[in-house]
Amino acid sequence: MSFIYKIPRGIFLNLSQPLRHLHHRPTLLCPYNPPSPSPQSRRPFSLHHNIRSVRARYDSLSPIIRLPIYTLLAFITWFPVLWFLHNKVFQPMLVNGPSMYPFINTDHYTSTRKDVVAVKMWGAGYDVRRGDVVVFRSPLDPEKVVLKRVIAVEGDIVHTRAPCPVDKQEIPIGHVWVEGEHPEGSRWSYDSNSYGPVSTPSEALWNLPFFLYISTAANGFD
Repeated sequence: MSFIYKIPRGIFLNLSQPLRHLHHRPTLLCPYNPPSPSPQSRRPFSLHHNIRSVRARYDSLSPIIRLPIYTLLAFITWFPVLWFLHNKVFQPMLVNGPSMYPFINTDHYTSTRKDVVAVKMWGAGYDVRRGDVVVFRSPLDPEKVVLKRVIAVEGDIVHTRAPCPVDKQEIPIGHVWVEGEHPEGSRWSYDSNSYGPVSTPSEALWNLPFFLYISTAANGFD
């Protein structure tokens, strides 16, 4: 006959004989699991300590290795900021050609100096008014960026110039009429008289708030 005896501390013994005839050590049926260390005994994460460790490893490197690492980190850090400012806030552009003479490139016929304009990229194509100077991609050649003045906005009727095939043009909704300012007109300026009204609610039209100047230039837009 087998007996199962319960002893203190919750440990069970399986005995094949009565307890008085037992001469061997009882077998432990329930494994013993030691308690896990308390959270207080673990070392807490320290960001300051990790930064100091990385800094110490960086300082231990030779200057030849540290310079490219520093350059790469500076590029990764500042490139997104510079990209955002250049493409979404302000962008300098070089003006080439006499289409806006004498307002821009006033020394076109007397020197090689070209004007550099700061183009406002934020909110491109919105709140465009008569008299604004704008920069946009030419409908005749999308690879070419042009600079013109807004003559009329949507709903206006404008008197056209050659080579426009009609004498009057009503500006449709979401468009503006742009022209150059050269005294000889279409001879020096391809504008809305050549390709019609320009669409405004797009990234292709930017306002022009102010001007900068440099002495010489090789390329730019008309």
